[in-house]
Amino acid sequence: MLYLAPLQGFTDFTFRMVFLRHFGGIEACFIPYLSLQGGEVPKRELREILPDNNPSLVRTVPQVLVKAADELVSLATLLTTYGYREINLNLGCPYPMVTRRGRGAGLLPQPQEVKKILEAAFEIPEMEVSVKFRTGLQEESELPAILAVLNSFPLKEMIYHPRLASQLYKGTVNEVLFRTVAENTPHRLIYNGDIFSVEDFRRKEQLLPPISGWMLGRGILMNPFLAEEICGTMTAPEEKRERLQAFHDELFEAYSERLAPSRQEIVKMQQFWSYFSFAFPDPRKTFKRIKKAKRREDYLAAVKINLESWSF
Repeated sequence: MLYLAPLQGFTDFTFRMVFLRHFGGIEACFIPYLSLQGGEVPKRELREILPDNNPSLVRTVPQVLVKAADELVSLATLLTTYGYREINLNLGCPYPMVTRRGRGAGLLPQPQEVKKILEAAFEIPEMEVSVKFRTGLQEESELPAILAVLNSFPLKEMIYHPRLASQLYKGTVNEVLFRTVAENTPHRLIYNGDIFSVEDFRRKEQLLPPISGWMLGRGILMNPFLAEEICGTMTAPEEKRERLQAFHDELFEAYSERLAPSRQEIVKMQQFWSYFSFAFPDPRKTFKRIKKAKRREDYLAAVKINLESWSF
């Protein structure tokens, strides 16, 4: 069972809809976190949960970023009005601008506050709750207390990224700790972290105990075929090139339409190419071509050169 991670700034509704039309293997998409600002959800985040932006191609789960129980209740109540019956609590966002405000991984050293938030969540009728979390904010010693709290609630599942928030995405994931969590929780457990290739997946599959599923994030941005390949579906080189071209073109046009008249679609696509380029033999050179493009015609010319030079 493969999930698409909620990558803020990348896996928004535009990306999700286009991706799911072109690639398979993903069974659930998690919507990048919703939060409250001045007591309201920002319009840019509200668009993420609109039914028209989330066709029922796969299970779609909104993630919430909160620092207290009342915020979760407000967000969950809003989500029920749009028909959602499942939320994912973000206890993993590692960025200091989030954690300093006691949200995301900033809640990990506060197990009693997490308990209050989950108590409030489970008072909401017909709402299933899952949690995405990291090992701790600064220390691995934070893990036992937060795991004890999570184990005390009937969560739908837990998605565990075995890194400290202080690591951001640097260093290596602690697979030994993941095994420890797997052996000490009654919950369905999903692995998240550093699956960039089929080889990465197979190695982790052999190393880790049997678990319920896997969440893919940056690996999908680097190789959109990754979920299919993990599931055993391989694509011939020329067909692969054609499918990638079709995916790119639809994604580019979707952002061109969505971001008009600001004309920021090239900037947006350059962000994606910071990951896309890793699928090419020379990532630095590949990305440099894209980074230099300022006009639409220059950008499309750079994309054409990149795809023509891609050796599968």
